[in-house]
Parts: sequence; C-alpha cells; structure tokens
Amino acid sequence: MSASHFFSKDYFQARDRFIKSINELKGQGHQVSHDVLTLDCKGPNQENLCIDIATIGSIDSDNLLLYSSGIHGVEGFAGSAIQLSVLDHLKNANPITDYCIVLIHIINPYGMAWHRRVNENNVDMNRNFIKDHQGEPEGYAKIDTFLNPKSVPPKLDLMFLPRGISLLLKYGFTNVKQWFAQGQYTRPQSLQYGGDRLQDGPEKILKWLETRCSDTKNIFAIDLHTGLGPSGYDTILIQEDINDTDYQTLQSLFGDHVAQLDPTKGVGYRITGDIHSGFSNFLPHINWLCITQEFGTFGPVTVFKNLRAENRWTQNNALNDQIKIMNHWSRTNLLNTFNPQDQSWHQQLITRGNKVFKAAQDYLKEL
Repeated sequence: MSASHFFSKDYFQARDRFIKSINELKGQGHQVSHDVLTLDCKGPNQENLCIDIATIGSIDSDNLLLYSSGIHGVEGFAGSAIQLSVLDHLKNANPITDYCIVLIHIINPYGMAWHRRVNENNVDMNRNFIKDHQGEPEGYAKIDTFLNPKSVPPKLDLMFLPRGISLLLKYGFTNVKQWFAQGQYTRPQSLQYGGDRLQDGPEKILKWLETRCSDTKNIFAIDLHTGLGPSGYDTILIQEDINDTDYQTLQSLFGDHVAQLDPTKGVGYRITGDIHSGFSNFLPHINWLCITQEFGTFGPVTVFKNLRAENRWTQNNALNDQIKIMNHWSRTNLLNTFNPQDQSWHQQLITRGNKVFKAAQDYLKEL
C-alpha cells in the first residue's frame, strides 16, 4: 500500500477515515473508546467541527502514550495520515493490555477545514495553552510592519526579500526568528497571535485529560507537525529546560534527530503557550515525557513567505464570501507548504512516524 493512501483530501474525509479505523480496531477485539469534543465553529458548508479522541487499551493504566495531530490546522493532513497508518499497524497487533494509547485527532479542525494554520479567532493554538494571555516578545514591534502589512498580498512581492534581508542584517537572524516565533498576545490580526483567553478546543481537551487521565502516572506525549527542517526529515524537538535523565532517554531512543528548542541552535526557538507545557502545567503530578515530531517541507524563506501572504490576505481582503476567501492562491500555497503533494515525502513521513511511535510504545512497555 502506498504511503499516499493515508493522506486525505480534506478534514471531513480524514475524520471519517479515523472513525472507521478505530471502529475496525474495536471489531478485531481491541479495547477502544471514542469521545467527540464538538466545537462552536463550523466548516465551509456549516458542518460541525470536532476533535476526536480514541482511547486504545485501559485508560486506568499507569502508563499512557498521548499522540496528537493538527494543532496547526493545515499540518493536520500529514498528522492524520500518520495516525491512520499507526492505526493500520495496530490492527495487526495483539490487544494492548499493559499501557494505554490516546490519539487526539485534529486539535484545530477549523484550520484544517478552512486551510489555515490558526483557528477561527486567528489564534495559533500552540501558543494558547497559557494562563496569562498578555504581552509580546520585546522585538516584535520592530518587525511588525514587515510581518503584517496592511494590504492584500501581490503574487510577485518584489519587496519581500530586500526588506527581510534588511531586518536580518539590522537585528540578526536569531533575534528576528525568536521575536517572530515565540508568540504574542497583543495583536489579534497579526502572525503568531496566542489569543486573549484559552480557546474552545484547548479548554475541552484539558477538561477531558483532567477527567480521564488524572490517575495516570506516566505520559509519553508526541505532537505531530510539519514545516521546519530539511524536506522529509523529522526533528524531535524538546524543551530547552528538559532534565538530564529525560534528555538522555530521548537521545537513546531517537539519536541525532533530537534537538532542543534553542533559538541559537538548529531549527528551534522558544515558544510560550505550547501544548505540552500546557498539559504538564495543568497536570503537574504526572511524569511527562514530551516531544514534537516536526517534519520539514520547504526552506524557511518559502515557509515564512507563504505564512505571511496567507494571513495578509485573510486580514485585509474586502470579500464577504468565505468560500472565495478560502480559494485564494495564498491559502492554496499555505496548504501545499505544510502538506506537499509528493509521494517520496509521504513515504518518509509514514515510515518515520511509525518508527517513532513504535519506539515510544517499547519505552512504555519497559516501565
């Protein structure tokens, strides 16, 4: 079976396939439960949008593998594909008895359905898991006019590179990267906005975790992303302040794929309000081991340029037709940036996604 088989055409097909897969798993004798977190937002044809959570094995187990996708909307095409392939492998395995798997399918269904990275409030959900939604990086104001122009984007943006290079020379690449990517809570229409409150999806996920997993002792959490790094290569991103024991554990599992979120090294940067910090701060009595598996797509200039153009279009267009807004070239470019239509890229994702998932399974079995 081709790896491309697992990639869906839209959010609704991905959700149908996810539900079908967990039902098939249940039919083969696995212990499976399915919870639906229905959100207040709607799809392009006024469809309900939901976060689906599948529990495989006993939720009362001490050890749990938490596997999430789609916090960044359009990145959910890849994340869902990997989850579907994992479920396909689980169908051929013995029922899980000594630990539990929880799959959170598409944390930001609005973004996936409407071809955006953010939700209906322009909130980057991976900057939203924070108690105090205030402030911005000290240098964000210095680059704001470049990040967020007050006009619709031209297809050929002749000033993009000269202005961008000028800022990099003036402030330095590390500073500009950190100021842009960290997350800001003061400019609702701008890039990397983390919101003024906890959003509907994160709030419901935290409540679900509190209700269902409060007695769990150990959670290995994996969040799936695309965009950063060399095309098809997966970087295992970890927090900069991780303790030595956990760092050594992850290095033993994933080798030189591991990289800390340090803006002075590699593709990473420090962020506020990320999902794993949100989980561990909300349930601090649990022993958390968290990674972000980030698959590269295109070069950083292309990724940033298309992020900027899409938000610029969304915030400044004068149309009232949301379907026409969605069908704009900037949304298409954004979708293709984070979900490349390339079979070899698909194969790399499915192969490495399953390998990392299997390593996490083996780790939990040994606890």
